[in-house]
Amino acid sequence: MRALKADLHVHTTYSDGLDPVEVVLEAALEKGLDVIAITDHNTFKGSLAASKVIKEKGLDLVLVYGNEVRASYLGKLMDVLVLCPEYPGEGWPRDALTLYDWAEKRGCLYVPAHPFDSRRYGCGELLYDLEVHAIEVWNARAPRSLNEEALRAAELLGKPGIANSDAHEAEQVALAHSVLEAEPTPEGVLEAILKGRVRVVKGSVSTMGYLKYVKRKLLNKRRRY
Repeated sequence: MRALKADLHVHTTYSDGLDPVEVVLEAALEKGLDVIAITDHNTFKGSLAASKVIKEKGLDLVLVYGNEVRASYLGKLMDVLVLCPEYPGEGWPRDALTLYDWAEKRGCLYVPAHPFDSRRYGCGELLYDLEVHAIEVWNARAPRSLNEEALRAAELLGKPGIANSDAHEAEQVALAHSVLEAEPTPEGVLEAILKGRVRVVKGSVSTMGYLKYVKRKLLNKRRRY
């Protein structure tokens, strides 16, 4: 068992990220990550592509398969990270309660993303009604006050908390991350989270970094037309 630096919420061009999988993985290595989860919106395609690149290039990275699912509960839309030791297949439900059961049966973790950030489909106070395995208590793109609220909720509920970058470009990878005491395998990583062997490393996208990201995003949109 060793200390592993992990970022378990990262996007690529398979959803709304600006950089392809290869560039994101290179950034992860440059920033000293041991573990990464590609969590593109409503798809495991980013994870499948990352698995192929890691194997072909022999990269020293543990991959957790991820998907940021837009689920619903009591009429409210919310984003949930589904983190799996292997590709769990298609056909995941969008109902938040059923999604938890689906994840459990496949050995995956169910982790509400940026739970108190209402601008980005956080679950808000519904967090206290849901069955969850862990909570994203620090998201580099969420306001500090909302992250602190998530930290308090995890403590109140007695649930493990993880920190992630929610990177939408390679430069943002690992801005916030977790340090896990774990075996360097996907199963070991998820077990460490469940057992609370995790330390949150806080970090946030700077104003300048966010403006650079917005500029890139706008330029990308213009190139499509």
